[in-house]
Amino acid sequence: YHMPSESSDAARPALKHAYKPPASDAKGITMALTIIGTWTAVFVHAIFQIRLPTSMDQLHWLPVSEATAQLLGGSSSLLHIAAVFLVLEFLYTGLFITTHDAMHGSIALRNRQLNDLLGNICISLYAWFDYSMLHRKHWEHHNHTGEVGKDPDFHKGNPGLVPWFASFMSSYMSLWQFARLAWWAVVMQMLGAPMANLLVFMAAAPILSAFRLFYFGTYLPHKPEPGPAAGSQVMAWFRAKTSEASDVMSFLTCYHFDLHWEHHRWPFAPWWQLPHCRRLSGRGLVPALA
Repeated sequence: YHMPSESSDAARPALKHAYKPPASDAKGITMALTIIGTWTAVFVHAIFQIRLPTSMDQLHWLPVSEATAQLLGGSSSLLHIAAVFLVLEFLYTGLFITTHDAMHGSIALRNRQLNDLLGNICISLYAWFDYSMLHRKHWEHHNHTGEVGKDPDFHKGNPGLVPWFASFMSSYMSLWQFARLAWWAVVMQMLGAPMANLLVFMAAAPILSAFRLFYFGTYLPHKPEPGPAAGSQVMAWFRAKTSEASDVMSFLTCYHFDLHWEHHRWPFAPWWQLPHCRRLSGRGLVPALA
């Protein structure tokens, strides 16, 4: 795993060795297994137990008695559906963040096979991306951060939100991935999952998660300064922005992925230690919330 370039004073090379990785892999492995297990439980509930309304007559906001629910066609309340959707979307984000940690070797720093196995499991549950391809392209991002044509996460010359997101997604998607997603959907249907549930909880939720990851972990941190030269600016890693959110809000936003300068400064730091890294760097801190 590579360390970042020290080609600028903005990289603050004096901080290079300020962060020390965890002395044990136990917490990283526990975090990964907790996210996988929690996602699995919520996913099974969403896919097989949620009853989406099929007509306006079945809409109801709050949970009701079983007898009343039967009169409403057995559909789940909108509050229940919304809560499960939001929790599942957040856990999808956790799956990707865990995969991201695996690509940096920071789930199990001392056991590469276990580290990559957990990364493979998480990205397969997320959307069946190819872990090896993701790993290679992610390190291209770290080695050529903010360089048009070299950084697969960076825009292709148009730093607008929509075209950048479109090019970002197209860099990682493939026909083979769609084939695996289709196979997975068929398996779920054979097990009794309604198609509507698959569209809401297996398509819409990870798509929203992908936008969350892009917006807070790529677009905001690496967005060029506005102006006529925005499309050609090189946004080297040390120009990455760091959020001023509190630790709690940073976690709820994107598992601390918004603490992005710190991630590039210490790429082997797991997501759950990025607030500690921010305190080491002294960047982006709001005194009242620090």
